[in-house]
Amino acid sequence: MSGKPSTKPEITESSELTGRQPSWVPASRQARRVMRERAGLLAQPEVADETALVQEPYIRFRLGVQEHYGIPYTHVEEIMDAGSICPVPGAPGFVLGVRNRRGEMLTVLDLKEFFRPARDEEYAEDALIIVVKAQGMQAGILVNEVIGNDEYALSELDTPLPAGGIRDLRHIRGIYRGRVALMDMESLFSDPMLNVSQSVGAG
Repeated sequence: MSGKPSTKPEITESSELTGRQPSWVPASRQARRVMRERAGLLAQPEVADETALVQEPYIRFRLGVQEHYGIPYTHVEEIMDAGSICPVPGAPGFVLGVRNRRGEMLTVLDLKEFFRPARDEEYAEDALIIVVKAQGMQAGILVNEVIGNDEYALSELDTPLPAGGIRDLRHIRGIYRGRVALMDMESLFSDPMLNVSQSVGAG
């Protein structure tokens, strides 16, 4: 031996040369199949929250000349004619008064004090009251016209912007089809302006 270093490349064992799988790869075919299936599932795009796709019915109404709003039916108790609303001395401007509802006094609210339609009109004799309930409270909302009902999904709502007379966005859940402002009744009935003991009757 001359003592010269060998010029042959050093050969190391690998999975390709030995036919053996690395230690982190399952040995059985079934285990490898399960891993491939799991990898395929992880590679799929995330599915949107299913709750955002659920269709929720709502009642659609008009305030002022042209502004349309919606209240989810989960908060709607009934629709009744305005009838005779008795003013309450010293009540805030958004409290129109009280209305007899089957022997109980129903507080009637004017949402125009919250949203202030750009083109307003007086309430006509055929105006309606939508009786709503949220946050353990019940009240009537006087509206110029009840248009009908429809359904919406959260994924279909656009972010509300201060336009079209909607100047108080805190109680708007979103805008449906660029036209209807879906109200957030839980937020509205949590507004400090609605003093439970003086303005809104408990349901």
